[in-house]
Amino acid sequence: MGSKEDIRKKIKMKMKNQKGPERRKRSRIVHKKIFLNKEFLNAKRVMLYVSKGTGEIETAPIIKKALKMGKKVVLPVTLERDRDIKPVYLRDLKSMEKGPYGIYEPKGPLNRRSAVLKDIDLVIVPGVAFDRHNNRIGRGKGYYDNFLRRLPKGRSKIGLGFRFQLLDNIPATKRDTPLTSVITD
Repeated sequence: MGSKEDIRKKIKMKMKNQKGPERRKRSRIVHKKIFLNKEFLNAKRVMLYVSKGTGEIETAPIIKKALKMGKKVVLPVTLERDRDIKPVYLRDLKSMEKGPYGIYEPKGPLNRRSAVLKDIDLVIVPGVAFDRHNNRIGRGKGYYDNFLRRLPKGRSKIGLGFRFQLLDNIPATKRDTPLTSVITD
């Protein structure tokens, strides 16, 4: 198995070494699965994330399609001091700017409305690695674990990743919040 940091390094290298056309092709497979997913289809308010461009599943097509489907899209805004994220409704795709870690976040007057946690039906979560028990390893700062712990019980939490990011087992602690499921290519 190995430590979380060892797993992070190994998987990040695989993500980084993946060629652009291959990543886009594999991302499209995940998109198709999401667009057929019952929890996604039934959700009125979906929290997504903006992919960082570091070899992750590309999320822009999911965000655009969710908006086109009439869903309310919520994106995370980084609260660096609190090591947490604030869910904010996305109203204007053009008013995005890079947050503290270089990840695009909603900014500007149209994107200021916070989402109430109980109103979010589904959270789609990034990760570096996942396992078959729906555990995840993130980037190591704990932002998503802090956020996911606050969600009301029964909320669906889906991780997105490539097949090579799904391992048999990863080390998990009490502070780690397991997901509902993981979708890969």
